[in-house]
Amino acid sequence: MKGCTLNCFWCCNPEGISSKPSLMYYSSKCITCGNCTKNCPQNAIRIEDGKLTILRQHCAVCEDQNCINECYTDALRLCGYEITLTKLMEIIRRDRQFWGNKGGITLTGGEPLLQIDFVKELLAKCHQAYIHTAIETCGNVPWKNYQKVLPYLDWIFFDLKNFNSEEHKKATTVGNQMILENARLLAREFAGRLIFRLPLIPGFNDTSENIASLIQFMKETGKNEINILPLHHLGKEKYQKLDKKYIGEGIPIPANEHLKAIGQTFQSAGIHCYMGSETPF
Repeated sequence: MKGCTLNCFWCCNPEGISSKPSLMYYSSKCITCGNCTKNCPQNAIRIEDGKLTILRQHCAVCEDQNCINECYTDALRLCGYEITLTKLMEIIRRDRQFWGNKGGITLTGGEPLLQIDFVKELLAKCHQAYIHTAIETCGNVPWKNYQKVLPYLDWIFFDLKNFNSEEHKKATTVGNQMILENARLLAREFAGRLIFRLPLIPGFNDTSENIASLIQFMKETGKNEINILPLHHLGKEKYQKLDKKYIGEGIPIPANEHLKAIGQTFQSAGIHCYMGSETPF
């Protein structure tokens, strides 16, 4: 689902932050033929000195997208589309035969619970069809949104990024108060499987102080599973296609020795640690 209340500087899905469809420009495919400039009602696309530029502030309010339809080389693509509940359920039922006995659906984003009405109906229909359901959430949505979907969820993957609210705000644009409160409420109210996740970002939240705070919080909430997601830079190219700067580029990927040490810290505290691609499923 598109749209997120956070703007994490390391996000690997920057096209999912805005709730609106996002125009992505694949410069390697562009031949600067000018056909898009002729078909842009907002005059937001220009070619200067053989280089195509997009005035994003004008492009953001466009609902026409003629530039995409008229692009000869598929250099302009729209990321995000609308779909009906009926159509999405058709796709889910069609693909269900390939999941195996332990398959299901996971809603992610962006933050899926921002589109709460659609998501509630989707999860309810899956629940009625005996389809295992899960969500990945950043935690920064009103508690009432969680209350609407809890009866239809089996698993929740919940991100805990930093226990210092000011540091959290610097890195994500939002403090952590609502996130921690929602985590406490879910630990108490959710009957399914709640798995906390730590996106591990060197220099931001991999300190012994933050790890100790996370362990203490998990002990307080009675949860003993953590999924550590080491920083990667696989989404870097997306920022270029959106004309955004990728701030996380200079941050090193966590070393294996560092990951093992952190994993051992959790294990020593009685918390089962899933590292990277190792997951509960």
